[in-house]
Amino acid sequence: MVQSAVLGFPRMGVNRDLKKATEAYWAGKISQPELLAEAKRLRLAHWKIQKDAGVDIIPSNDFALYDQVLSHIQDFGVCC
Repeated sequence: MVQSAVLGFPRMGVNRDLKKATEAYWAGKISQPELLAEAKRLRLAHWKIQKDAGVDIIPSNDFALYDQVLSHIQDFGVCC
């Protein structure tokens, strides 16, 4: 049986939601919990889009608030 998978999914959101939330956080317009709630909302929405599209193997741990390379460096313990 052939299964479908994707290697990653755009994390910004349809209307660049993550970028706007991150910039609002930097400007002091929203709190850290609000930023994290928006990030969670986006992850859930993106997983649902993939599930509804029939993707069999949905990736996880591919989300970063800002710098995905730095996030992976930390995940793998390469530095810092």
